[in-house]
Amino acid sequence: MLGLLPRPQDIDASPGLRMLGLELLFWALVILFTIALVRYRPPLLERAETWLREVSRHKGFWLVTFVLGVIVIRLALLLWIPVPVPSMHDEFSYLLASDTFAHGRLTNPPSPMWVHFESFHINVQPTYESMYPPAQGLALAVGQVLTGVPWVGVLASTALMCGAIYWMLLGWLPAPWAWLGGAFACLRFGIFSYWMNSYWGGAVAALGGALVLGAFPRFRNRPTIQTGIILAAGLLILANSRPLEGFLFSIPFVLAAVVILINRIRGGKDSRKAALKIVFPAVALLAVGAAWMLFYNWRGTGNPMVMPYQVNFQTYHISKPFVFQKSNPVPEYRHRSMRALYLFLELPLLMKSKYDMQSIIQGGGRVYYGFYVWPFLFLIVPCLYAMGRSEMRLVLVSMALLISNMIAQIWFPQPHYASPAAGALILAVLYSVHHFRKSQSQHVIWGSRALAIMIAVWMISPIAEAVRDPFAIFPNVYGPDAARFSAPPFPFQLQRRAIQSELESRAGKQLVIVHYPYRYVPWMEWVYNDADIDGAHVVWARDMGYLKNKELLNYYSDRQTWYIDRDDTSPLLLPYDQVMAPLKLAFDGAPAEKESPQTAGVGQLLPSTIDTPVPVSFAEIGAPRAK
Repeated sequence: MLGLLPRPQDIDASPGLRMLGLELLFWALVILFTIALVRYRPPLLERAETWLREVSRHKGFWLVTFVLGVIVIRLALLLWIPVPVPSMHDEFSYLLASDTFAHGRLTNPPSPMWVHFESFHINVQPTYESMYPPAQGLALAVGQVLTGVPWVGVLASTALMCGAIYWMLLGWLPAPWAWLGGAFACLRFGIFSYWMNSYWGGAVAALGGALVLGAFPRFRNRPTIQTGIILAAGLLILANSRPLEGFLFSIPFVLAAVVILINRIRGGKDSRKAALKIVFPAVALLAVGAAWMLFYNWRGTGNPMVMPYQVNFQTYHISKPFVFQKSNPVPEYRHRSMRALYLFLELPLLMKSKYDMQSIIQGGGRVYYGFYVWPFLFLIVPCLYAMGRSEMRLVLVSMALLISNMIAQIWFPQPHYASPAAGALILAVLYSVHHFRKSQSQHVIWGSRALAIMIAVWMISPIAEAVRDPFAIFPNVYGPDAARFSAPPFPFQLQRRAIQSELESRAGKQLVIVHYPYRYVPWMEWVYNDADIDGAHVVWARDMGYLKNKELLNYYSDRQTWYIDRDDTSPLLLPYDQVMAPLKLAFDGAPAEKESPQTAGVGQLLPSTIDTPVPVSFAEIGAPRAK
């Protein structure tokens, strides 16, 4: 656990009874603490509650404080929790989008050598780009342009998300309760979650969801141009981060806002003019945003109605996201390692979706419950009761639509899939406690105080846990099954970062050819490149065999070429000419070139095994076998 919170890998690996046991333990402590408080009634708590009511009235101050506080605390922890190293396929894809946008382009022209650069979650045809919607990449690009570090965009977007959740809660709850929710968001989803400590996203979509959810009650109570624009901005953020989930989450609020406007238009000529004046800027913003999205699709795929995501699924994937969709035929992969991952990852999911939907639902329930709901499972029934009898019914419908989408997905459940509802879930929990707190029962009042104190203890505990073990905040996202087939993420990705840094420090451009053994499943992929591949100092390419590699070496004749075998648990960076010396002699009929001045001193980088060629079979290099 990270403090009192179960880690995502524990959630995915543990049976439901273990999670239930943790919850029972938490509530047992709350009950015991409540009994103690009712017995002794410490006046300090009542004074603290009065103080909170007073200080929480300064809403603008706390809005700024929550945003800046997340930034300051996370920067202060950099000595213990450094800037994250990308490890997952999705992260490299988002970083490609960041580099593309940072250079003032929406997409990149395909490389003539594109077949050597194919990788996961990126498109190399018809253009070279990330397959994902652009919002997360744009956030990273802001950090890259301003500081040269894309993670600064993660830091800023996560801090804004926490501020937006606090602002949203102010629209639904009294200021003290909104303050508690804002503080909870900073610790739960901000500083110590993988949303902050990776490039995977989550915070951007949660920001969009909070803007939509926060603008609606203000728009309902008093429609203004500002709230209409904020509502439209939230919709556009959702459409460009998690389009489907954002659409489902927003349906009730958009329909309700339309009904409000129709009623105002029917109120008379003056009301009609006022309503049109309010709605026009928001509609104009949505129209501009929709046009930009169509243009973005057209630049990337050649068709404004086809997203890069759709092109990638059609080109590489076997399964489709939902259980009711027909799967794709197995594509003709040009690289065995890519075929191995897609087959290993997607075929079992297809079988589960047909014969074991129960395990998919249970697995998703554990992940989403552990990340969002824990330890509030036993508040669900009171929460549904309180929300169903109030104006919160729209929030309930919105979350129900999103949950139905999560259940229908066959892909590995990840918490950021449901990120548009992050603020809504905090609101639901706080609203239910606030609803029953109004009963004025002394037991309920002291119980709510005990619950708040227990949550505060959790808010403190992750700090000590993260300082003690910085890697505790990084989840094993594919769960225990994947861990049996791959090394832990950090050693491999730190090795890649070390090699990248070493090669960038050397004079001249570099080319790294990465060899994957037969049936290797590359959970941690190394073949990812900058947006401008030809202009990059270091280029990573897939080994396609000696004969096919020659076209790549001829194209990059000005680069120093290296070879890495990922079958080695400690991969060595070897000069390509020395590794391929036997094959060069066999196919070209000439001895390998002597060591050039560029490779002089390579002994400082490599061990003595440099002189031992790496065995490469004829089957692996694509040459015909002898009959």
